[in-house]
Amino acid sequence: MKNIFLIGMPSSGKSTLGRHLAKRIDYKFIDMDELIEKQELMTVQEIFKYKGEDYFRQVESKVLKEIPVDQKLVIATGGGVPCFFDNIDYIKANGTSIFLNVQPEDLLKRIQKSDINHRPLINRNTTEEALLKNLQERCAYRLPFYQQADIQIDGNIDVDQLLWILDEIEEK
Repeated sequence: MKNIFLIGMPSSGKSTLGRHLAKRIDYKFIDMDELIEKQELMTVQEIFKYKGEDYFRQVESKVLKEIPVDQKLVIATGGGVPCFFDNIDYIKANGTSIFLNVQPEDLLKRIQKSDINHRPLINRNTTEEALLKNLQERCAYRLPFYQQADIQIDGNIDVDQLLWILDEIEEK
């Protein structure tokens, strides 16, 4: 069975939805950021701080390509994974990709409710307006990569709705 890759912005729900989806369809769940942290023995934020974004993106691409193919896995990618190197092509060639599309205003609300400290590209000390502008710019840049996904869904979807969509696609 093909792996399922969830892509989208940070706080779009990839990890949360991914865990629920994996459980419902009897797949194993993998969070790429957790794999990277285990391999590097540092948090993602520490990698950005001490080794830089370029290093992180290289590790991220390497980890992506080390994930076993066709192993009944639901993979929550990091928000930038599809946007660097040939990662989106690799994802599309090795599984079903699902873009969780969440508007920047909704991302802002989610980020404000969560622990913002673990988001390396989001400055905790910035104003709400500056954070929203950052999210809008990042979304605009990443959207062309995300839109290459096999399936695009509203990021506010629940697992039952996602399962229905997947069933409909399989039947075609």
